[in-house]
Amino acid sequence: MKLKILTIFRFLQSIKSIFLINLHIILKKLFNKNFKVIFFYFPVKSYQDNILELIDVIKKEKNIEVILGYNLGSSNEVKNNEKAFFINLGYLKFIKQVDIFLSNYVVYDFPNAVNKIYINHDIYDTPMVDAEKEKNLIKTLNKCDYIFLSSEISIAALQKKIDYYSKNKIDDKQPLLINTGYLKLDHVYEKLKSNKLDEDSILLAPTLSSMLKDFNLDEYLDTIIKEILDNSDFKIIYRPHPGDKVNLEKSLIINSIHEKYRNNKNFNIDYNTSYLDSYERSKILITDFSGTAYTYAFSKLKPIIFFSKNENNLIKSNFNDLYFFKDRLKVGKIVQNIDNLNEEIYSVNKQIKFYSNQISLLRSERIKFFKNSIEQNILNLKNILNVEKQ
Repeated sequence: MKLKILTIFRFLQSIKSIFLINLHIILKKLFNKNFKVIFFYFPVKSYQDNILELIDVIKKEKNIEVILGYNLGSSNEVKNNEKAFFINLGYLKFIKQVDIFLSNYVVYDFPNAVNKIYINHDIYDTPMVDAEKEKNLIKTLNKCDYIFLSSEISIAALQKKIDYYSKNKIDDKQPLLINTGYLKLDHVYEKLKSNKLDEDSILLAPTLSSMLKDFNLDEYLDTIIKEILDNSDFKIIYRPHPGDKVNLEKSLIINSIHEKYRNNKNFNIDYNTSYLDSYERSKILITDFSGTAYTYAFSKLKPIIFFSKNENNLIKSNFNDLYFFKDRLKVGKIVQNIDNLNEEIYSVNKQIKFYSNQISLLRSERIKFFKNSIEQNILNLKNILNVEKQ
């Protein structure tokens, strides 16, 4: 009964938001023909401060107004912002006269917008989804007019997939892919550059447990944690993937790991939406193929240990063509079994300065608009809106 009441309440909230948003847009455009509306939708619970930072800058532009949409998952991060409205994803199609619709997560429903833009939230050409889901993902991305990406290698990888799934490469509509830099990297870099916390921990941050099960480290999570706690002097911070935290079955496993090690003073688990504290307190990251690897490396200039349980098959797969995997040894080491893990941790720890120099060089090569992503996003948004520079 309670669930039914909540469903009705959210429905009524969405209807109210649709009415208020449309009325606001109609009245504004009626009295100002130059008025432009950017509607930004937040479909999932995640760290949003880098996007909200961009929005604050957009709001300073003349004749441009930003309206925010959020749902139950993203409400805590968004609801207290100016002109933020609750609206469930399926109701977006009832929003009219939007000049730009923006989201930094893939959505499958769109409002009536002149321009639809997806801001890709990956720093590299990281595998996006499993192969069986890839076709539907590209089909959805093709509904966008523009996709903002972090780097030229990200553009090349996505364009290759779009071309692959295109039935008619000449006539099929395709989004324009634009390098705008990486908002998250610039934001994290600025937040961390004055870090005064002790870097005494190893950060363990795996990718989504259901993603590419033949290659991810999910089955070794407990073993990795135990190995580090039993045989090293480091503390460990386990940061579950956000997608696993909202999965009932996986959340039970995460909680069991927490219970198992909660009394160990060297173990911490990070449930926070923000990953900044975990970044600040750690000096090495362990992951499999999570995009956080290069965000971490490029923001902190600290090394990565890539745990690869099936490296031989990975090398033989199509994934080996991705720069995410090609560049691994430029930012850290690859470990293929638990027995070598602590040895490699100590080895990497002794070479922090060496890796810092290597990572800095790679960052300058891969991220063209480092520390300039907000400016690039604004520039491209204004070009799309045909708004002159002020």
